[in-house]
Amino acid sequence: MGIRTKIMMGFIILASMLFISGAISIFELTKLGKAVKGLIFDNYRSIDYSRNMLDALENQESALLLFANGDTISAKEGIRQAQFLFKANLDSAIHNFTLDDERMLIDSVSHSSTLLQKKVDAFLSSNNSSLSNYLNEVGPYIAATSNHVKNLITINQDALYDSATYLENSAQRASMPGLIVIITSLIFTFVFTYLVHHYFVSPIIRLTKGINDFVKYRKPFEVSLETKDELLSLKESITSLTSLVKTLAKKNE
Repeated sequence: MGIRTKIMMGFIILASMLFISGAISIFELTKLGKAVKGLIFDNYRSIDYSRNMLDALENQESALLLFANGDTISAKEGIRQAQFLFKANLDSAIHNFTLDDERMLIDSVSHSSTLLQKKVDAFLSSNNSSLSNYLNEVGPYIAATSNHVKNLITINQDALYDSATYLENSAQRASMPGLIVIITSLIFTFVFTYLVHHYFVSPIIRLTKGINDFVKYRKPFEVSLETKDELLSLKESITSLTSLVKTLAKKNE
């Protein structure tokens, strides 16, 4: 195998290992990023829907207090808008759940909001729309529905934290194949450098020293090489040349 082929093969192997390490890392990180991005986005949307439901409950509570205070016209409009906002976000949350426990909590929110709706309708149609009646009949259902929504927020916040932890750990696992290949490439680089010095640089140094000794001190050109490539051919050519020089020198004498 020639010197050029050996050197080219060494660089090709090194470049291939570096390319493989980069490709593996990019592939794993891209796949991980897409998976975690979907989970985080869904959890964030669930939290956003839940916060909107809490806002709707607060608005409905304020409107009901206005109704109990006698401002029935603006109160009914506020209650209607709050109920519409709550239902819209509840429907969005139903179609966005990503966790097993989340479905159960959404069902609890839906059931509690249905009971609240009935109590609100009864309160609005009741002849007794006093504040005490609101606090006794409607207030507990608003509080219960609010607690279920807060539980829904909590479970999604925990899921966000778990996703972040998973992303951190998975990123480390995804970088391991690339790190292994990079370390292997560095080891191969050192080995390749040693082989280049041992089989190419060192023989050239010995050939140069042998030629200088022959020219300056007329020492016999005796250099041993372990390779069977162009350097061996060069050594044989130099040996033939030194023999010819010796022969011509003897004839001239």
